[in-house]
Amino acid sequence: MTEHVQIEAPTAPPARRILSANLWGGLIALALVLGGAWTLINRIPQTTPAADLPAAPIKGHPAPEIVLGTLDGQTVRLSDFRGKPVIVNFWATWCPPCRAETPELQALHRELGDKVVLLGVNVTSQDNGDVAGFVREFGVTYPILMDVDGKAFQDYNILGLPTTIFIDRNGIVNEVFTGAVNKAYIESKLPEL
Repeated sequence: MTEHVQIEAPTAPPARRILSANLWGGLIALALVLGGAWTLINRIPQTTPAADLPAAPIKGHPAPEIVLGTLDGQTVRLSDFRGKPVIVNFWATWCPPCRAETPELQALHRELGDKVVLLGVNVTSQDNGDVAGFVREFGVTYPILMDVDGKAFQDYNILGLPTTIFIDRNGIVNEVFTGAVNKAYIESKLPEL
């Protein structure tokens, strides 16, 4: 006696399940396409004119105004140099990287003269004698500004010393560089300014 086992053919899933699976697959594909488009759109640079941006020590923004006195009592304003590239170097007499980069900055200043404005901003010394001794020691001939109350330091959100701000001819920040710079690096930045 043999038993007969009847095997039934599998039944097709209901049409609703197929429609539901296709609908979800389509929605997922649409989400991926829209997400990719959103990413591409957000990579397109904004065309807001720099004049419409607030002054900020951020690339593409106008450089905050600096009004500081020099060692010899003159007042220097950053805005007086509009039309020329400006390099603002924040430093301190006690800072080893500042001491290391000063000969490079002086060599650049000697080489470029008035084609590029170089301003040294001393941020920590209340004693003009310390700063004057530093200037003599390194033979600095570019203007040294005294940020006695720390306003420029705060306005430029300086996080470490030295910090060098590259400002283009239109007064727009091109780069904020924290750490010691050298002459070769600065020369590589000049075409952008």
